[in-house]
Amino acid sequence: MSLLGPMDEQLNHQTSRPFRVPATSDHRFYDRHWFEAISPSDDIMMIIGLGIYKNMGVCDGFVSAQRNHQQTNVRFSRPLTDDLEATVGPLSIEVLEPYEKLRVTVAPGDYPLSCDLTWQSTFPVYLEAPHFTFNQGRVIQDTSRYDQAGQWTGWIELDGQRYESDEWWGVRDHSWGVRQDIGGFESSHGHGVRTPMLWLWTYATTPGAACHFTLREDADGHVLHMDGEITWADATRKPTRIVHVDHDIKFIAGTRDWDRLVYRLHLEDGTEMVLEAEALQRAWAYRGTGYENGYEDNRGVGVPRGELIETDRLDLSIPGNVTRNGEKYQPGHREQPARITLDGIPGTGHLPVMTSGRIPRYGLGR
Repeated sequence: MSLLGPMDEQLNHQTSRPFRVPATSDHRFYDRHWFEAISPSDDIMMIIGLGIYKNMGVCDGFVSAQRNHQQTNVRFSRPLTDDLEATVGPLSIEVLEPYEKLRVTVAPGDYPLSCDLTWQSTFPVYLEAPHFTFNQGRVIQDTSRYDQAGQWTGWIELDGQRYESDEWWGVRDHSWGVRQDIGGFESSHGHGVRTPMLWLWTYATTPGAACHFTLREDADGHVLHMDGEITWADATRKPTRIVHVDHDIKFIAGTRDWDRLVYRLHLEDGTEMVLEAEALQRAWAYRGTGYENGYEDNRGVGVPRGELIETDRLDLSIPGNVTRNGEKYQPGHREQPARITLDGIPGTGHLPVMTSGRIPRYGLGR
């Protein structure tokens, strides 16, 4: 295996090692793309991801489509060797113009999903504040992530039925660093007792504005992390920071899934904006993509498996109750696409609401 590749010809090194060698030997080091596409008629939507795990020698990825409350997943894996290209099996991601245009393809094969989609950005990229968690002398998380809204053209094919994409709504992120639950094993040291938490992540757009924020609160509503801004389609207007978010979330009875919510956004210039949202189809069951001990071997992402393609289908018909082949299936974390209005102007968004433990305000947990 050669440690040198095309990137080593550029004057952009960040450490004394070639690009093939991360600055840390932590097995959880990763570098990952993620995308979502939602059709204007809401009849089909798709998420796509591809990650490289240099210290595990693995590249893996997924493509998942949701139609009629059914989630179809295809997962891919390959040895990394010295090939650092964003491709695994039939899935390929190509950056045509940085932060402007990308192409995502899944070549047709003996599996139910394929696509050829071109991404065009509609708003500037947003770099989130760093995510760093350190406990009992151990780094639990140390990551960076940027996010961006855009639109898709091209096609998606599911079970032989093709859907032509003409300016479908889209959002993407690119994250890298060290995070937990990668590579098939995770030390319990430093994690301690899992504390109750409410975690909100929002990227929503209208023709005139993009709203993006991340908010974490403890069980009593104390803010642990807040980061976000409103970006305007009018390039002469500077982005406006979001300094606080009041939330009113309507959870589906007996579940941690939501169907409606209202966010009141307090901006740094003293003004307020109101974001209202209604869930589209169902929240994604992320274990189906490989996250959270996904794959048939129940070991999750970043695990050496050789050359692999596997597929399954999840039934999301009943809110909060995911099944596979008629049997109960642990879905992992859930992320919800939505139709939104921002100050009364309609748009689309991706609005995960993730909770753990008892959240008295919303009657969650015991």
